[in-house]
Amino acid sequence: MTTEPANEVPQFSLDLFSLKGRVAVVTGGSDGIGRMIAHGFVDAGASVVIAARTQEKIDSVVAEIEAKGGQVLGVSTDVTDQESVARMRDAALERFGQIDILMNVVGGSQGPTFSRGRLLELDKADFMEAFNINVGSVFVCCHEIVPHMLERGKGVVINMSSIGARDYRPPEPVMSVYNMTKAAVMHLTRNMAKEWEPNVRVNCINAGHFLTPRRVRTETPERRAKSLAEIQVGRFGTPADIAAAAVYIASDAGAFFNASYLDLNGGT
Repeated sequence: MTTEPANEVPQFSLDLFSLKGRVAVVTGGSDGIGRMIAHGFVDAGASVVIAARTQEKIDSVVAEIEAKGGQVLGVSTDVTDQESVARMRDAALERFGQIDILMNVVGGSQGPTFSRGRLLELDKADFMEAFNINVGSVFVCCHEIVPHMLERGKGVVINMSSIGARDYRPPEPVMSVYNMTKAAVMHLTRNMAKEWEPNVRVNCINAGHFLTPRRVRTETPERRAKSLAEIQVGRFGTPADIAAAAVYIASDAGAFFNASYLDLNGGT
């Protein structure tokens, strides 16, 4: 039987939060929350691969990161398409030789290819495309990248979900399909962690009310005021809040955090 030293002094270092020498793939890293996470990873010492659709936006973030001396690769990617993700993975491995972190940010309650609304206002195409974007992208990116992590014997996957998927939240009719897809991401996260234990950690960030560029463009002032009134800290979350959480989970500081959900909601 082993015993712990009775008076051992706890050891802690901020170096645990460093991502130096690691490579992170950030899907949706060209805008909003993904862009801030990409910057956060670089500032913590990682090299970053930006996987997003729009080359112009990718180039803009690449230029931002290179301007401060960061190592970055931008690859136009359809994260719902296995061949496209495989090409991005191969480009990342050719440039950096490894992938240590997969940050699945891509998702949304509406987009160019699907609508948001009450259930009987939507059609099957809206339902299936929401699932494809929010859940299918997570599956596809993990399917193409996690085998590399398992071969190396280490890796971290972080998925983005929403507090709308939590059972303590009341139903919100126009968000039914979105919340359903994010609940699926939460359950997928725990199953991934079980299947890939002990070397690949998989966790989920459940975002609360965040003031993203998309929200600014699409949300009515009335809805925004209602959301703000729910937040106990008295402000909306910012992309920097999620970047800080992502750095913690991805780093050695979060080494004991696995198969878990982080509700980042300001006390909503």
